[in-house]
Amino acid sequence: MNLTAKKLKELYKVLAPSDRLLVLLKPDPDALSSAWALKRVVTGRVQACGISHVGEIQRLENRAMVRILKIPTERFDKVNLESYNRFAIVDGQPDQFSHIVLPQIDLVIDHHPVVKTPDVPFADLRPKLGATATMLTRYLQEAKLKIQRPLATALAFGIKTDTNSLTRSAAHQDVEAYAHLLPRANMQALRQIEYERISRSDLGLIARAIAAVQIRRKFLYVFLEGPVPPDSLVILADIFIGVENISVVAVGSTYRNRIVVIHRGRGARVDVGRIARDAFSEIGSAGGHRVAARAELKLSDLPEGVAAAKPEEMGAWVKKRLLANLSSRKKKNG
Repeated sequence: MNLTAKKLKELYKVLAPSDRLLVLLKPDPDALSSAWALKRVVTGRVQACGISHVGEIQRLENRAMVRILKIPTERFDKVNLESYNRFAIVDGQPDQFSHIVLPQIDLVIDHHPVVKTPDVPFADLRPKLGATATMLTRYLQEAKLKIQRPLATALAFGIKTDTNSLTRSAAHQDVEAYAHLLPRANMQALRQIEYERISRSDLGLIARAIAAVQIRRKFLYVFLEGPVPPDSLVILADIFIGVENISVVAVGSTYRNRIVVIHRGRGARVDVGRIARDAFSEIGSAGGHRVAARAELKLSDLPEGVAAAKPEEMGAWVKKRLLANLSSRKKKNG
C-alpha cells in the first residue's frame, strides 16, 4: 500500500458520518486549493465541511483565484465555531495558528518543514514535496474522485505558485500531479488569475521599497515603516530576489502589533527557512523552505525598547539579527 492510500484510509477512519469539519488556512494559492480539495475528499463522508481563511485575502491573485473559480471560503472571524466539531489545518501547522482560539485540532496536512510534530488524531506531513496541493491531488486520485475543472485549475495554480513553475523545491510527485491536472484545468481562467499580481496602490509601495533598499554583499534588506500587509511584503520579496547577484532577500515591516519579515533565497548553499528560524524562532513564529520563509514576531514579545523604537531603529535590530545569523552560517560553511 502506497503512502497516500495508507493516509487516506487513516483519514476516513478518523472522521465519522456525523462530523462537521472546518478546514482552516492562511490564504495563498496552495492553501486555498488544498482546502477545497480536502472538502471534495470528505464530501459524503461527513455531515458538512466548511472552509475558512484566517486573515484577509489581500493579494490580488488570491482574490482573483477565489472570485474566478468560486472557491467557497469564509473569513474565520465570521464563522460560527459551534457549527463544527472537527477542525483541520492545511498547508500549515498548529504553531502558525496559535493566535486564534479553536476547541481542538484534529487534522493537519502540510508540506512545510516540521518544527514540532503535531499531537493530533491525523497528520500527513511531507516536507520533501513542493506543494500541499500535490498531496491533495494524490488523495483525489487515490479516492478515484473526478476532479472538476475549477478544482483542477486551483490545484494546478497552487502547485505552480509554490514551486515557482516547478523550478523551486519541486519533487517528481509535484511534476506528476501538475501533469495530471493541467489537461483538466481551465487555461483561460489560469491566465486571468496570473495576470492580477500587483495593484495600483502597490506601485507607490514598490517605489518606497526601492528607495529603502540596503545591500551588503549578496544580502538585500528592506524594512519599511508600517503598517504594511504581509502579502505586500511578499510581492516586494519576490521582486527583489530577481536583483543581480543577490542570494538572500529579507523584506520587513510592522502589521497589526507584529513585525513581519518575508525571506527569499536562491543558490545551492542558501536555506532561508533555516536562516529565519535561527534568527527569530526564540522570539516568535519563524521558518519555511530553503527558498521562501517568514518570521512573525509579536511586538509584546520583543526585547525591552525595541517594540517602542522608531521604524529605522526597529529595522536595524531585525537586520542585526539576520546579519549575525548569516555571518555565523558563513563561518560554519567555511
